[in-house]
Amino acid sequence: MTHSTERIKLLTSYLRQMRLPVMADRLVDLYGGLLTDQRSTLDILEEIVSEEYLSRRHNTVQRNLKLAKLSQPQAHIQDIDYSPSRRINKETIHQLSTCQFITNNRNVIIQGATGTGKSYLTNALCRYVIEEGYTARYIRMYDLLSELSEADMNDRLPQYLKKLAKLDVLVIDDFLLTPTTEHEQKYLMEVFELRSRHRSLILSSQMETGEWHKKLGGGAIADAILDRAISNSYHIYIYGDSLRMKTGTANTD
Repeated sequence: MTHSTERIKLLTSYLRQMRLPVMADRLVDLYGGLLTDQRSTLDILEEIVSEEYLSRRHNTVQRNLKLAKLSQPQAHIQDIDYSPSRRINKETIHQLSTCQFITNNRNVIIQGATGTGKSYLTNALCRYVIEEGYTARYIRMYDLLSELSEADMNDRLPQYLKKLAKLDVLVIDDFLLTPTTEHEQKYLMEVFELRSRHRSLILSSQMETGEWHKKLGGGAIADAILDRAISNSYHIYIYGDSLRMKTGTANTD
């Protein structure tokens, strides 16, 4: 075994111990026991580091997509239907695609009648921000309230809220589809208060914003939640007929 081969073997061992398997594999491929590559050391280093970075980023994105629990994982921002009847503002979508709404701690409100594609849009935005390196979770409001209630009953509410607070983006679909109880309003207040400090929300609802106050009990808690939800937010309203009637599918809301 040559001295160069021993060095390569030692370096690949170090890389694998540091959990850098792609760099280790590429180092073996590039040198193969004998140095035959005529590129500079910097060129070679750039290649193996870049491949390790891209591999890790891909794995992180795939893991975060799984954790997001998208209802429509096939949704993509580039496939949004901009038919004139839907009146979706392309400039607003472009602004959201910069992800500055996350860094600027702004919310996104998506509204429209049932079947107009709100859920597709929320899933597409959620997937996009994850692919850009952020963390996100998609959840229907009914499921969110159920999880909050369960966590509370099992004395895990602070831990659950802390978990929600760490997400860069929390997507709540079917927001305020039905009236809420006093307990549910308090749960939502906790969520919105935590999110309002440093994080963004994407809310999708078929209800007009004016109806939200009533569904939140119409009191001080409703005022506080709506203030945190609506102020300084992007607003998208999807018009047009139900896409379900056009496509015959049930995955367009």
